[in-house]
Amino acid sequence: MSRRARSRLLTLGMALGLFIIPAISKGAEFSPAWVSRAPLGASLSAGAAGIHVDPDGVSYIPGTSGASSSTDITTTSFAPDGSLRWSKTFNGPTSGADQAGGIARGPGNLLYVVGNTAGPDFFANLLVLTYDATNGALLQTIVYSTQPGTSEFGSSIVADSAGNIYVTGGTVGDGVDVLTLKFDSIGALKWKRTWDGAARSPFSGDAPVKVLLDPNGDVVVAIYGVAASNHPDYVVVKYAPSTGVTLWETSFGVSGDDSPIDMEIDSAGDIYVTGTGIDFINKYSTIKLRGSDGQLLWQFYDAFGQSHAAKGLFLDGQGGVLITGSSDPDGDQSNLNDQFFTVKRDATTGAQLWTHVYGATCVGCYDVPSDVRVDSAGNAFVIGRTSSAPYSNDVILFVLDNATGVEKDRGLFFNTGTEIPTPRELRFDAAFNIYNSGQIYDANTGAIDMSVTKWASRIGGGGGGIPCADLVSFRARCKATSRGHTLQAQLTLTNANHAGESVTVTVDGAPFVLTINGSKAQLSTPETTTGPHTIELVDPAGCFPPQVVNCPAD
Repeated sequence: MSRRARSRLLTLGMALGLFIIPAISKGAEFSPAWVSRAPLGASLSAGAAGIHVDPDGVSYIPGTSGASSSTDITTTSFAPDGSLRWSKTFNGPTSGADQAGGIARGPGNLLYVVGNTAGPDFFANLLVLTYDATNGALLQTIVYSTQPGTSEFGSSIVADSAGNIYVTGGTVGDGVDVLTLKFDSIGALKWKRTWDGAARSPFSGDAPVKVLLDPNGDVVVAIYGVAASNHPDYVVVKYAPSTGVTLWETSFGVSGDDSPIDMEIDSAGDIYVTGTGIDFINKYSTIKLRGSDGQLLWQFYDAFGQSHAAKGLFLDGQGGVLITGSSDPDGDQSNLNDQFFTVKRDATTGAQLWTHVYGATCVGCYDVPSDVRVDSAGNAFVIGRTSSAPYSNDVILFVLDNATGVEKDRGLFFNTGTEIPTPRELRFDAAFNIYNSGQIYDANTGAIDMSVTKWASRIGGGGGGIPCADLVSFRARCKATSRGHTLQAQLTLTNANHAGESVTVTVDGAPFVLTINGSKAQLSTPETTTGPHTIELVDPAGCFPPQVVNCPAD
């Protein structure tokens, strides 16, 4: 049974709009600051396709929308308070199937969405849309096809500081092969590389996993590559960014199926890949490769139950590698009793440091995580969907101690009526507020909305440390001085009970951590440029709207 089928079975077996769901609280768990959503329709391929969050908390989410016979790509941006900034829908020239695959930010306020669009012959062509991140204006459309009669798509995208775009996706060969391309800032193709595993049709079904740039700017692609044994392996290929020449290629696998799902690169350029591998049973299988030559440095399996599916990987920047996914306690997929299973390993040695398990084992107690992240204060966040009592198809966000794996707190977003939320990726802003992409399925109508959920930072005053009820006012202004203009902001509290605690204010997206002195926290920035500036209290979040002040020209 496919994962999508299992999800639909669990959940009960087009005009653009914006909806903000108020936080609902049960018990002592904390609730999201807001949940914002936009409808995608009821097509079979409708769904979100990634998320990007700017340092100031502006979020962007693309998705596949429209009718099944003619899908479109809808990209929506939400402000830090959850209000709609803009939303744009792309309908290709043939009005055929347009599908979103991924999203990335670029220099010069550019936003990229990758996917596919129907070509003149109605075969899928790889598509890259470039938007102005401020207002959603479509600046450039790249449509690529190797040749007529060939279906191709993009699923992962990244850009360098010069505005060059690197895309990985799929193309038709003897089955699906993996396509990696470089476009320059004006959309001209600079190089193309195709990776084809040793398996032949009908067993050849290679698939792209992810494309990243390492600290040197080299292009690293993770691939689900089907070997001559007709079983998949982890494949990682590093390409030279200027020419596309293969610098090295590494494969890892045993005689069974090894299916990569995620990849990250550390500050030294070493590469980590996790997924599901065969070691008598399906287990998490995580590898570390040396960035300079692709040499395998370590590999370890992790297991708790009888069958496992890795979902996400994160490097905490402090020497830890976190992997999350699902564990089936009895190996019987039909009884829908998977559990959260999260593991932390030492990045240098691969040694297991801790594990965390959540979920009951009863029939229908379906608990599946989707991603993991760690903030700078040592809070590890694991998000997913839970149906273990007392919950039922709710979103749960665990806050774990990154040193021990012990649960510190949990957040809940409860489903309402026939609507079933499904979380996906986690992201942070500069203040470590947490953003979660996802989709909300209406089991009654079949309609799907894509969603962004914001949870308050757990650092400093965040995470409920300073409730909005303890705040009186937040004011900002631009003051002329003998040396130019100065931006000033002042947060006033009801009393001095929070003296010594911190809050975070952003100025045009740049964060400033302020210490509360008595009943006030104040900010003053020197020599500010003329023009409008946005000043926002982001931690605690959602208490006051952003303040826009103007510094006039002299």
